[in-house]
Amino acid sequence: MIQDNQMKTLTSLCPEAVVMPDAGINYIYLPTLKVRSANTTTTLDALLCPVKHGGYMTRLFLSERIPGRGNNWTTHSILGRTWHTWSWNNVPETLTPTQILSAHMRALQ
Repeated sequence: MIQDNQMKTLTSLCPEAVVMPDAGINYIYLPTLKVRSANTTTTLDALLCPVKHGGYMTRLFLSERIPGRGNNWTTHSILGRTWHTWSWNNVPETLTPTQILSAHMRALQ
């Protein structure tokens, strides 16, 4: 369960962040998230999965791929939308959602 104080921290980064359940998982939708990679900042939608998903401890799904970053990109249909993610594991669900997001985003820098 995602605590209110954890959402407040996320909304400081992404003001419109909201929990969205799908198939028994509470995802955190992060619209217009700024993602930094290779001296570029891209604004896109993101979906944070703070629990196990598809063999990964946690996942970050993006509305589009980041060219030249991440390995083994795959697509997933969640909340009636196509999301992209890369092979990046071992970000534990014991971290706060903000820490999980930060760890996944570091992999794209």
